Amino acid sequence: MVMKSKLFLSAVFFQLLLLYTSCDDNPKFTIIENHNVSVCGITDPLKNIEWLATFCKEHTNAELNISIRVFSNKSTDENHYVISSVNSNPIEYSREEIYDCSGRKLFFKGIEGPTPAGWDDFFMENESVATIWELQQKK
Repeated sequence: MVMKSKLFLSAVFFQLLLLYTSCDDNPKFTIIENHNVSVCGITDPLKNIEWLATFCKEHTNAELNISIRVFSNKSTDENHYVISSVNSNPIEYSREEIYDCSGRKLFFKGIEGPTPAGWDDFFMENESVATIWELQQKK
């Protein structure tokens, strides 16, 4: 009887230890959302632009640092979204994508390829006006 009790207590202790070590109450990332921005004629694009809301939902658990910034053309006030994704330590993956208001990708640049034509012109003609979403991995 004593042996069965010790075996039972050992099994319970082992299960509690597994449960304790497998449940991590600390999130591995932080999400920052800015809903106080009007872009492309729409208030709160994170909720009111379907392709943008879908992107954020699909990338919530990504193991990358991601930011979505709004850029405005200095001459025309036309808006664009720049989505940057990078892993950290060491940087093995990095990409930036530029989208128009409808979600059409205009430019793509990754660390593995050349700079696309028009890339530098875009950043000379446009300026960052707000960051509306960030996924930051905790260290």
